[in-house]
Amino acid sequence: MHYPFEKHFLVCIGARCSDPERGIERGECIQAELKEHNKKMKRKATVRVCTVSCLELCDHGPNMIVDDIVYSHLTRETAREVYAGVMGDGPPRDDLQLSEEEFRAGGSAALKK
Repeated sequence: MHYPFEKHFLVCIGARCSDPERGIERGECIQAELKEHNKKMKRKATVRVCTVSCLELCDHGPNMIVDDIVYSHLTRETAREVYAGVMGDGPPRDDLQLSEEEFRAGGSAALKK
């Protein structure tokens, strides 16, 4: 069986990405808003906005992965811009991708693997 969804937006809701000190710009709020936006765009049948418990990229969060690309330092607004760019509704936001240099400079657990 071929999995029926075309895209997955994986939003981190780990402890640091969803730190309450981030207010409404934390991972869980980003995911909830993006999920609602996806529904309004009538893409629920083909696109999923999911949570992941931790991407081990804490130094760069809030984070989201789409098509094996990490988008970092997100807000609700920039996450929607990433969504628009990925889905062809707006320009790509390559500037929000986590760079290899920044990843290597951070202390995230993913670096140690």
